[in-house]
Amino acid sequence: MRRRALQWLIVKLGPLLLTLWYSTIRLRWCGGSYLHPDPRTRKHAIFVFWHQRLLCFGHTHARYRARLLISRSRDGELVSGLVAGLGFKPIRGSSHRAGGVALRSLLAEAKSGYDFGITPDGPRGPSQFFKSGAVYLASRSGLPIIPITVSYHRYWRLKSWDRFQVPWPFTWGVVHVGAPVSVPEGLDQGGLESWRARLEEVLRDHTRDTDARLAEIYQGSRRRRDL
Repeated sequence: MRRRALQWLIVKLGPLLLTLWYSTIRLRWCGGSYLHPDPRTRKHAIFVFWHQRLLCFGHTHARYRARLLISRSRDGELVSGLVAGLGFKPIRGSSHRAGGVALRSLLAEAKSGYDFGITPDGPRGPSQFFKSGAVYLASRSGLPIIPITVSYHRYWRLKSWDRFQVPWPFTWGVVHVGAPVSVPEGLDQGGLESWRARLEEVLRDHTRDTDARLAEIYQGSRRRRDL
C-alpha cells in the first residue's frame, strides 16, 4: 500500500518538481541541424544518451511528445507513469532484443513525426554499453541516430549502477547535440554488431568531449530562447 501511494505521489508531483528544479539551472545548447528539440523544425530522429544523464532529456524534450523506450520492470512501471505525465509517450520493453515487441511498437511509430529517445545502456547496464536496439530501429526505419548528452558544472552522483547524475540547483550546464549518424538499411546480425560498436564509441567520445570542454562549450553555446 505504501509503495502504491509513493508511486502515485511521484507520478503526480514528479513532472512539476522536475520543471521547478530545472528552472533554476542555466542550461545552454550546442549542436547542428538537430539542435532544436521540436521535431517540427527538422526531420524527426532517434536520440541516444547514456542512462546516467536521462534526467535532462526528460526536461528538455517532454513537451514535444517524444517516444521513450521504458523497461517492463517494476521500476519501469513507475518511470512510465512519470514520463507520461511529463508529455512523453512511453513504449515498454527491452532495448537489446532486436525485433522484439517493444521495437516493433517503436517501428510502428516511425512515421509519426515524433522523435525517439533511447538509453542504449538501460535499464540496468552495463554502464555505457550500447545495446543494439537503437541500431535496429534506425536500420529498419531510415531515421538518423543523434547522440546527445548534458554536462553540469556541479552535480550529485548517485550510488547506482550508472552513477546517475542529478544537477545541483542553480548550477549551469550544456546540452550538446551531436552530428546525425545514418545507419545502412536492412542490416544483418553482423552489421548490427558492427554499427552497435561504432555508435558506442561515438556516444562515449561525444560525452567525454563535452565533459572535458564544458566551460569552453558553454561560452560558445546559445540559450534556449535563442534557438
